[in-house]
Amino acid sequence: MRQIFSHKDWLFCTNSFRYDSPDKPGLFVEDRGFSLKSYTDIITNSNRTNTELALSLSMPLQNTLCSYPTPNHNTLNNSPVRNYINHLLKEISLVSKLIPEERSINYIHWQGEIAQLLTPAEMTEIMYSLNKAFTLQDERKGTYVIELERVPADDAIIALIKGLGFNHICLGTQNRDNAPIDFKFLAEQIKVFRQYGFKTINVRFLTTKHESCKELSKKLEGLIAIDPDTIYLIDEEERESVLSGVEAEDTSQCNCHQEFENRLIQANFKKLNHVKFSKNSSVSKGISGDLIGIGLGATSLIENSFSHNVDQLDQYYQKLELNQLPFGYGGYIKPKYQT
Repeated sequence: MRQIFSHKDWLFCTNSFRYDSPDKPGLFVEDRGFSLKSYTDIITNSNRTNTELALSLSMPLQNTLCSYPTPNHNTLNNSPVRNYINHLLKEISLVSKLIPEERSINYIHWQGEIAQLLTPAEMTEIMYSLNKAFTLQDERKGTYVIELERVPADDAIIALIKGLGFNHICLGTQNRDNAPIDFKFLAEQIKVFRQYGFKTINVRFLTTKHESCKELSKKLEGLIAIDPDTIYLIDEEERESVLSGVEAEDTSQCNCHQEFENRLIQANFKKLNHVKFSKNSSVSKGISGDLIGIGLGATSLIENSFSHNVDQLDQYYQKLELNQLPFGYGGYIKPKYQT
């Protein structure tokens, strides 16, 4: 089984409905005959029929890339993060050559650790490069999303994020591995984000193997009380099943997931798909068009196909240094439940 990065939680959130039959995600089934040429051919064909396009940028997890060193004149240009950015910008350039100018980018998603790993100058550099390489919709029309696994301690970073054009926030709630959630802190941060004028603030709530439905229920009540725009109710086993293409066995010993759905609906959250519940009437079901992933281990979803970039850093660098897209493997998405 391929490695599944935890930073794909939001990828699953925003795309799980795409191939529902009904309202259940399809399985990503690898095809050994799916090649880099297959991937680029699908993009070329999609250019003829589709206009808007989504981009998703990923960074390696912090323990993979190494912590960002304290900037100084000796280390800044040679840091692991700087090396990664250089290759990321190379990939952006290669991908942009496949996309005609008349095809606009209407959705950008920065995953996981980006805001924690990059300096303000580096974040600005990447967004500038995206603007230069692609035709981006005006932020008043486009959907530009950034994940924050850990809320920045400095409000200036939040101001920078808004100034770069991001208009939606996705917050991790740190409830993985039964960890406690600091609801007071999250409530304060949601107020700050709203003061900066973000269109929506979204939170992730994970339901996986757990010892106590009662404790999970308390956490969900805490999230409802802090009043985010959207709550994503994610079954981690289902997510891993979708991304790996391996059917999960139904070993659930409780029906609390369904109870959580009912509670969200009772609290005036509208069910948009089987993981997404929102109070905001303007929130869409998810990304309906093509999605191109950029970065280590990134995932692309184009028409009924998927592809993954390589998930080893040395392979990622080697391919880009040969002016090749860092394609790893791909395949097709089939409905999990046939009609």
